[in-house]
Amino acid sequence: MDQKTLSTTSTGYASSIEALRDLLSSCHITEISASLSHLSNGVEYSFVEITCDDGVQYGLQAYGKEALELNRVARENISKEQKPPMFIYINKS
Repeated sequence: MDQKTLSTTSTGYASSIEALRDLLSSCHITEISASLSHLSNGVEYSFVEITCDDGVQYGLQAYGKEALELNRVARENISKEQKPPMFIYINKS
């Protein structure tokens, strides 16, 4: 039986915001929690999905005050990633 082994590397970050900023240098945001969720104990929760050009995906989670900051930073960066709308003019004369 032929088995493939996935290579994994681990990088330590002080926070999810630090990881987000590092990943944005080579990847882009593909999903952000629509709004902050609250766990059953009342703590805020946020999730951001990052996808790289090679298809590798990362999920960042944060809780409490860090969740608020992760959501804010991700939303700021997603607006920077979006390109202005393209308008096409068709001359029908």
